[in-house]
Amino acid sequence: MHIFKSADTGAHGAIFLITAFAWLSVLSGCDNFNMGQFTGNDDIGLMVKGEYAIRYDAEDSQIGMNELRNEFWVTDRNMADYFILKCSSFPGESETVKADLTYTTVDNLIRKKNLTFEVTQYDQSSDKIHLWCQSERIGLIIKVLR
Repeated sequence: MHIFKSADTGAHGAIFLITAFAWLSVLSGCDNFNMGQFTGNDDIGLMVKGEYAIRYDAEDSQIGMNELRNEFWVTDRNMADYFILKCSSFPGESETVKADLTYTTVDNLIRKKNLTFEVTQYDQSSDKIHLWCQSERIGLIIKVLR
């Protein structure tokens, strides 16, 4: 009886471990967000770990920039949800820039200082710039307003 009980416990333990690993992979799936997944997006906005935190909507949002201060922002009509990106220099093709990012979530205001963003795409025809921060897995698509 003891041998059967040990084998049974081992089987339950293995099932428990498999289930635990499955849940961990589901729960951490957003942490696997990478630059390849980000570059497939084209909507102006802020993506954090695979999800749009702020997405520009022409009917319900405002977009702005201050070229002298290297700032870009998107806000909703009520100015409750927004992001502000303050770059150390104006982002150019194939460059990296340091930047401070402030953005809202459902219940919080997030401030991230001195992030390093890589310019992964600069589309001159649409004036959209794709910025990727590997360390935080944050992607931004901003628009140059001229």
